[in-house]
Amino acid sequence: MLKSTFLSFTCYLLIGSQAFFAQCTASGSDLVAPYASNASNKGVMFDISATNTVTIFCFDANLPALSIGGYEVYYKTGSYVGSENTAANWTLIGSAGSILSIGLNSATPLSIPVNLVIPAGETFGFYITASNPILSTGLLTTTNAGYSTITSNGDMAVMGGIGITYPFNTITANRSLNGTIHFTQGSALPVEFIDFSAIKINQYALLEWGTESENNSNYFEIERSANGMDWNRLLTTKAAGESTTPKEYQEIDLQPLEGISYYRLNQYDFDGAKTVLKSVSFNNELEIGANEIRVFPNPVTERVRVFGDKTELENLFILNSIGQDISKDLTITSYNGYSEVYFRDQQAGVFIIKSKTNSQILIKK
Repeated sequence: MLKSTFLSFTCYLLIGSQAFFAQCTASGSDLVAPYASNASNKGVMFDISATNTVTIFCFDANLPALSIGGYEVYYKTGSYVGSENTAANWTLIGSAGSILSIGLNSATPLSIPVNLVIPAGETFGFYITASNPILSTGLLTTTNAGYSTITSNGDMAVMGGIGITYPFNTITANRSLNGTIHFTQGSALPVEFIDFSAIKINQYALLEWGTESENNSNYFEIERSANGMDWNRLLTTKAAGESTTPKEYQEIDLQPLEGISYYRLNQYDFDGAKTVLKSVSFNNELEIGANEIRVFPNPVTERVRVFGDKTELENLFILNSIGQDISKDLTITSYNGYSEVYFRDQQAGVFIIKSKTNSQILIKK
């Protein structure tokens, strides 16, 4: 397996009313936040506090009856409290399109692998949200008396929460998650996976991902979907097999689908075992703005790419956590549409990448 922050899970197809639902059912346990809705919100934020180290595989949620739409899951280390409207403090775990509700006060599986370890004694914040602000999609919630324990067992407690409009917008206080947390005790992740992204470069889709280490890793598979439900193999890439050092991979989709589509990254062992790593959305109509930059990967271990137009990237500065300009200490190479910055010799920490009119926070692992 890849030695990564992701673990394979088993998907079963539940057939009903001509709809197909992919249920994440990793071996382990479930913790249920009661399905007893009396309110609804576009999204919900809550905390999970771990008494013992736990691995969160995925979530089920209470979705409005007959609704169908896209959803996203975010997380942050530490409580959500204080970061409700600060998107920069959150990391997108994944997204899925066209999730159809099983019914009112029922557990609808969110086909978004979470695969996240919460160490004993720590708290992580989560944000589950419908991703279309217009459609009548969202999450059914329950009113509460304030920040308190929603549900708990000997391994962890679900705390909070609030309702919030998409994305990271208007807050509705005192709303509790209705959902199921699929988890297991301990760290069950044999893969140390960095990230996966799809970035529009001219008329192409640039697909990039990275690993911290790999073990018994045969190849990667990228699938593509027009709706987030029906997937077709796009390409495969040979993996490193065995590695204890960071690896970066890159492929290009020369003919991406029109409009919004989805890419999913999978990994296969030499024995044929499959690990679903991450799915991302891609907007073929979205261009990087004139004053906008994007960075990948983030966190970075060795090399980061900064995407933007030539004018925006012509004066690129790197600041350390105390505001010192360390650009001259780094190798920065310019290409058409992006620049590469090498952080190999830098200590772990927080950095700021500044372009002509913009800036981004970067984490070095």
